[in-house]
Amino acid sequence: MYKPQNFFFALMQLGIGTRKSTRLETLPTEETWKAVMQMAQKQAVLGIVVDGMLKLPAEYLPPAPIKLKGIQQLLRIEQLNRRLNGEAVQVSEFLQAEGYACTILKGQGIALYYPNPLHRMPGDIDVWPDAEPNVLRKYGRKKFYDKEWSLHHTHFPILKETEVELHFQPSYMYNPVTNTRLLTFCGKHRKACAGNRVLLEGTDQPVAVATDTFNRIYVLQHIMRHLFEEGIGLRQLTDYALVLRKRMTAIDKEETLQTLHRLNMEGFAGAVMYVLQTVFALEPEYLLCPPDEKKGKLLLEEILEGGNFGFYDRRGDKRNLLNKVKKRAHRFLRVFSLAPSEAVWSFLFFTRAFFQRRWHRLKRPA
Repeated sequence: MYKPQNFFFALMQLGIGTRKSTRLETLPTEETWKAVMQMAQKQAVLGIVVDGMLKLPAEYLPPAPIKLKGIQQLLRIEQLNRRLNGEAVQVSEFLQAEGYACTILKGQGIALYYPNPLHRMPGDIDVWPDAEPNVLRKYGRKKFYDKEWSLHHTHFPILKETEVELHFQPSYMYNPVTNTRLLTFCGKHRKACAGNRVLLEGTDQPVAVATDTFNRIYVLQHIMRHLFEEGIGLRQLTDYALVLRKRMTAIDKEETLQTLHRLNMEGFAGAVMYVLQTVFALEPEYLLCPPDEKKGKLLLEEILEGGNFGFYDRRGDKRNLLNKVKKRAHRFLRVFSLAPSEAVWSFLFFTRAFFQRRWHRLKRPA
């Protein structure tokens, strides 16, 4: 019998184009298909898995009810992406009228790396205006003072159906030294991103999306940060596999590796390369560095257990503050070896952030 996990990986590879052969070892059973579709939902990669399914010869296809349900869900994903494409234009034009050119981070911008951009599972809309972080913090607090905010973004409720996050800075690191270097990198590329304008499918007004150079660092760092917070899933790893498949020159690769070295992310990059090779069969020429099998297996275990942003992680109870702290501590111990410096600094970071958020709530007007 075909192991569901191996079959799931094969469909992912077919979906993104890293696997050419559509022949399988054995005919997948109905139970295998059900397990694979559950994995696809858990990891928020259903569109890619259905793309892979539709490339299979007739004898390998699932029973009609499973196939039809998958196609129906794929059409729903396409519909959501078309809506978010239009909303991304709305948000961009709103901020432009406020005096800020902005970049669409991740999301609808990253979808452009996919064979079919409408088949990436969409989420919210993240925008990064072309202005200094402190200027954007003042703007965000003035515009929507009562909304929850964090170090790097605030909620920006200008759409009825879709969550919008206004980023003061694209991300952050826990180690203050590497965080400063990350912010320097972001500042260096801010205007290039804001000028990288494209047309999203179904729209007639261009929006700015992050550049390839920026995404090679930003998407990887975003994966690492979320690993230490709520968790990370295969959707974000799919994003990074496709970012790296956008061919880069030898100079581009060397500059990326130098930046990763300055951010102390080389070890984590090795773990991610193992996952990209194992799950997506990413071709060797696209790997940034040699895969680290030991760390990579640990990372893959976390990804498969927790699902998209750790939503399916049942290891521990999250119903009260004490158990949330315990859950985060357990994750800290499990993933410590993947990025030791970040792990150590994350403890101090989360403690400070906890009190900062409560101070902000106290200052809100009644």
